[in-house]
Amino acid sequence: MSASARRLKSYSTRFNSRLAADRDPGDWIVSAMKFINFVKYRDLGRIASTRPAHFAYADRLRAQGKLAIGGPLTDDQGRRIGLLFIYEAVSRDQALALAKDDPFSLANALSSYEISEWRLRGANLGLLMEANRAVRQYGGENMQSRIFANYAKYGADKVKLATVRPAHWEYDKSLKRADKLALAGPLADDKGGLFVYSAVSRGEAMSYLRQDPFALKGVFAECELFGWLIEGVNPDLLTIDLSAERSEGAAETTPRSTAAARRL
Repeated sequence: MSASARRLKSYSTRFNSRLAADRDPGDWIVSAMKFINFVKYRDLGRIASTRPAHFAYADRLRAQGKLAIGGPLTDDQGRRIGLLFIYEAVSRDQALALAKDDPFSLANALSSYEISEWRLRGANLGLLMEANRAVRQYGGENMQSRIFANYAKYGADKVKLATVRPAHWEYDKSLKRADKLALAGPLADDKGGLFVYSAVSRGEAMSYLRQDPFALKGVFAECELFGWLIEGVNPDLLTIDLSAERSEGAAETTPRSTAAARRL
């Protein structure tokens, strides 16, 4: 077995062992403050001309421990239409500053960006790193397996949300056991969530979205499925801690690794 394969197996084993505990995701302690930056492009010419500076900026953020994962979003025709980044920051203001300092923002190449605090509930590092490697090798074309992001917003009915959530958790667990869920977690205000699937095609990923109890029972008020071309991963920022004690909204106090971030 190659060193690369051993590393991927190690990450997947650690991920699966965390999920082995028979515990609802609501019992998990949040490891850090993370913020999603959901971006839509405006000017593709400026995006293309600014891309080298954007790559350098993203690399610098990963090295500083401020960017966990990120890359372009694609539509159902495979066209690049935006970005999805997950920052690590001490506040929303800091996350907003990271978004504003991106060369894409400075070049006025974006039509919009949306910063939302997000709770990491689970990550399959093996799937994410393999997807990153495939994007670097194939540029998003002719990949055997792809990553798709469901950025969803919930309806206003909190009773329905609470009632359906246990079934949603069980569904999440089934996808994780099948190595079909790469990343998941709710927004901090509990008004939505990010669910990232591993699938051969958009149709397969859409089937996972539609079979979610949140979709079947009408919890999802809005959801968009995008291809996600992962251009960089910082594994140290995508770890979770499972606690035997229920801790609502508690911050994790265990120091995270300070190992150098990497762009794979």
